Amino acid sequence: MRSRCRSWACMRWPAIGIAVLTLCGLEGTGAAELEPPARQEVPFVCAQVVLAVDGSKSTQESAFHRQIESLRAAFGSEPLYHAIQDCLPGSVALAAITWSGADQQDLCLDWSLVTNRDNGQRLAEHFERCRYFGGSTDIGRAVDYGLRVLESSPFASYYRIIFILTNGRTDRGADARLAAARARAAAAAVTLAGYALLRPEPKGPSPLLGPVARPLELYVAEYVSAGPRTFTAHSHPEDDVESLLRALMELLRQEAG
Repeated sequence: MRSRCRSWACMRWPAIGIAVLTLCGLEGTGAAELEPPARQEVPFVCAQVVLAVDGSKSTQESAFHRQIESLRAAFGSEPLYHAIQDCLPGSVALAAITWSGADQQDLCLDWSLVTNRDNGQRLAEHFERCRYFGGSTDIGRAVDYGLRVLESSPFASYYRIIFILTNGRTDRGADARLAAARARAAAAAVTLAGYALLRPEPKGPSPLLGPVARPLELYVAEYVSAGPRTFTAHSHPEDDVESLLRALMELLRQEAG
């Protein structure tokens, strides 16, 4: 009887020990297998900004290159980075597109993080990739393309902005498309910041030519700019760089405030 009990115990306790060790091993393996993968943090910036450069026929090629040079000069300017650093957490994500009519939109500068002047100067060197189309002026398509670029951004932010430079009004027949694109931007809480590139003033217009067309900056303010913090600015050819720099700084300060 005693030997049977001892024999049973000898069989019982190792078996229990093996079972416990096996169970622990299985539980450990299961826990490791069920543990979700570590999430990769999405970089957070103050604002994501798409710079939409007008490459349509209303902008002569010389004026197009003036836009590019103005942007390059703006991003080489120290005051811009004070505005970026004031826009918490002190960084901005930027992409640049050129646009014209149907199937004439191009992402010429992919998303880049800018926190200081060195970042901006490196980014400015790549503006030369932006190309001139010379096609129709379809601002609605530019907005839609800018929205798609924002959706593809690898960043997260408080604010999302499409900064639309334009030298003219959208073509006839494309007004409904622009209105629909503005509505989509507003629904997505995207700010459309319109920037009118004014042409040189005509010298001594004749009164026989009829009423003067509505100024471009008023058209841009009414039919282009939209969103939760609507913004409009303009420049004359002789002050493109200074006006563009001021507009970018003011836009960032508006978001920071």
